[in-house]
Amino acid sequence: MLKKGLIRVVGFVVLLFSLAGCLEISTVVSVKPDGSGTVSEQMLMSKSSFGEMVLADGEKKGQSGQLPGKEAFEKKSLGMGDGVRFVSVRPVVTKTQAGYEALYSFRDINLLRVNGAPDNGVSADSTSGEQSPKKKVQYVRFSLKEGSPSRLVIVMDQEKKASLSASPDAGKPQQNAEQLKMATSIMKQFFKGMRVFMAVDVNGSILSTNATYRKEKRITLMDVNFDKLLANPKQFASFAVLGPDPSSEEMQKILKKIPGIKLETKKEVEVSFQ
Repeated sequence: MLKKGLIRVVGFVVLLFSLAGCLEISTVVSVKPDGSGTVSEQMLMSKSSFGEMVLADGEKKGQSGQLPGKEAFEKKSLGMGDGVRFVSVRPVVTKTQAGYEALYSFRDINLLRVNGAPDNGVSADSTSGEQSPKKKVQYVRFSLKEGSPSRLVIVMDQEKKASLSASPDAGKPQQNAEQLKMATSIMKQFFKGMRVFMAVDVNGSILSTNATYRKEKRITLMDVNFDKLLANPKQFASFAVLGPDPSSEEMQKILKKIPGIKLETKKEVEVSFQ
C-alpha cells in the first residue's frame, strides 16, 4: 500500500505527457492552531504551453497567455471541501515560464481535501467540482484537534487495490539496460525542468512529529524533481525489486538512494504544535 504514493506520482507523470516541456506545480497548505488557514497553488509551464492551456479552457482567440477567469478558480474551490473559498490569483512570469499562483482560504482544515496528485491547472475537468467516473481521485485529508497543543493528523488517502504481483504484467522480464536507457532518454525530453511539490506549513511551533521530511515549520509530503530523478535511471529502477506491500522503512531506504525525490510513505503523519 505504501507503494501507492509512487504509483500516484507515476500516474501524474502520464497525465502530463500532453503538456511536454518545463512544468512546475506546487501546493502548500498553511494551517493555524485553530484549524483555519490557506492553500497556495502555483503552476508554471513554458510560455507557449501556458497560452495553449488558457485557450483550451474556453478563452477567446487572441487572449493566449492571460490568466483563467475568476470563475474557474471559484469552481475549483468547490472540490476542495466545505468552507473553502477562492481569495486571489496573481500572474507569475520568469524568463522561460509563465503561470499563476492562486490562493484559497479555509475555515476548518477538517473539511479540507487536497488532490494527492496535483492536476495540471484549472482545466474544465478539474474545476467542475465533480470527479470524472473514469478517474478515482486520491486526496490528502486532515484531522485537527484544537488545544494546547493542537494535534494535526495528515492522512494520505489509500485505496486498496489488487496485489501488484497479480497484475497482467507480473512475471514479465524487467527492462534490460538498453531498454531502460532508451525509455529514460525519451522521458528526459518530455519532463525536462519538471517539478511537483506538496507541503504543509504549520503556523506555530512544532513540538513533535513523525514526518519523514521536516524543516523548521514545513512538512514536505512530495517533492519530485524530474531532472535529478531521470539522471539516475538505475537507482530509480530499484523500486522494481520491492514487493507489492513494502514497509515504510524499506521504502525510505530506497528513496534515500535516489536524488530528486522525497515522498512521504506513512499513511498518517502526526504533528503536535502550538
